[in-house]
Amino acid sequence: MSEDKYIKKVSSNKFFRVMAWVALIVIVGLVIATFVAGVTGSEYFMGFLVLSIIVPVFVYVVLWIGRLLFNSAQDKSDSGDKQE
Repeated sequence: MSEDKYIKKVSSNKFFRVMAWVALIVIVGLVIATFVAGVTGSEYFMGFLVLSIIVPVFVYVVLWIGRLLFNSAQDKSDSGDKQE
């Protein structure tokens, strides 16, 4: 149930939507750059390949931590309401 609240909060906030589009554009750009660097034999291929793996993992970890912190804050506020 609390995950639904988190998803609704994130999807309703314009800042999060813009950041999601920025992350998507960066990831797609990295994939295209990796492909081009691989085809042309560029010396930057390994760097692009590593970034193509690290950036999506980083985005996932940030979202996961955000969900944990949001759920923790919700649990604290819910428990505070029950004690009164």
